[in-house]
Amino acid sequence: MLALGSAGATLAQDTDGLDLSASYTLRHDDNLFRLPDGVRPQAVLGRPSAGETMDISSLGLRYAKTHSLQRIELDVSLVDYRYRTHQRLDLLATNYDLAWRWALTPRLRGSLRAEQDESVNSFDDASVLTSGNQRTQRHEAFDAVYEIDGAWRLVAGVLRTRNQNEQPLLGEESYVLRSAEAGLRYDASSGSSVTWRLRKGSGSTLAGLGPPVLLRDTEFDQDEQVLDVRWLASAKTTVELNLVHLQRRHERLALRDYDGTNAALSLRWSATAKTLWTLQWSSDVSSYQSLNASHVRTDKLQLGHVWQIAARTTLQASLGETRRRFLGPPPGRTPDPTREATQEASLGLRWAVSRNLSLNTSLQHTQRRGNRPGLAFSSTQALVGLSLRTSQ
Repeated sequence: MLALGSAGATLAQDTDGLDLSASYTLRHDDNLFRLPDGVRPQAVLGRPSAGETMDISSLGLRYAKTHSLQRIELDVSLVDYRYRTHQRLDLLATNYDLAWRWALTPRLRGSLRAEQDESVNSFDDASVLTSGNQRTQRHEAFDAVYEIDGAWRLVAGVLRTRNQNEQPLLGEESYVLRSAEAGLRYDASSGSSVTWRLRKGSGSTLAGLGPPVLLRDTEFDQDEQVLDVRWLASAKTTVELNLVHLQRRHERLALRDYDGTNAALSLRWSATAKTLWTLQWSSDVSSYQSLNASHVRTDKLQLGHVWQIAARTTLQASLGETRRRFLGPPPGRTPDPTREATQEASLGLRWAVSRNLSLNTSLQHTQRRGNRPGLAFSSTQALVGLSLRTSQ
């Protein structure tokens, strides 16, 4: 959502000081629970409409300060989600992004970071009758960089990720993953870079927070080899490539093991001073434990465009498609034949009413098709919001 999404980018700014922000967004979804095509809302929801209106209010605080070689960055916000009809889904979310950019010497530096993101779920793969609607993602990390010379750097770090979902999404698990990594980075004078890292981790699924599936191992080890490439092809064009070869092993249930290569490619082209085109493609394999599958392959393609049509007015548009295939059936089980494709199109307008006040509107349409009954649905979301930001 435009009104809330813009606040998250401020932490990356280098300016010092205190910023306060507030926003209000009115959002309407004409198919909140993603009822399949042809299903009557009255029979499932007990009301004639599948639509829902939400009031979303937020308060935020950002503080950044540099002290000699050290820098502190704090970004904290409260987001209140209120449903007009289904009040049982209301959520008061607490989000934060806390970072200490430390340095012992100009050549030895790094960061200590803690993040939390609480949000409401979509119901793309969840039951209408689910009482909880909260997804919580936490990430803590410590990393270090040592400059060997003007171009080469040693990199290392430890991190912990927790993904917790109140909804028992089919196949998707709530988990904790702890990892350590080390590698080498080359920074060219042009601004391009190449980084290779070896990451080893172990994790566990959170009991009682996933769907009931036979043949499930709650403990796993995960090894990754990561290659990140950032290429400044020209003054107007940036290319980013991420490759990850992943191996997941379950000591007590090897039939759930899998490995594969994840890839993500991003192309950013500033055609003019007022336009930006972005093309993103990714292919990702992840755990998805069901009776007939152990992992899922997700392929995404998205094209986005940002156009500053006036000094205070920006237009945003995007088109995208996501396809999923369910792989790795346990021995004795038939492969899951399910195939699904989801198309999304969105259009948004942002108008800076003044230096501190902006108006945001957007319209998004989502449509999913599949090869079995109950997969297909369509949804249209519209929102309008105001956001206010002040600097101290």
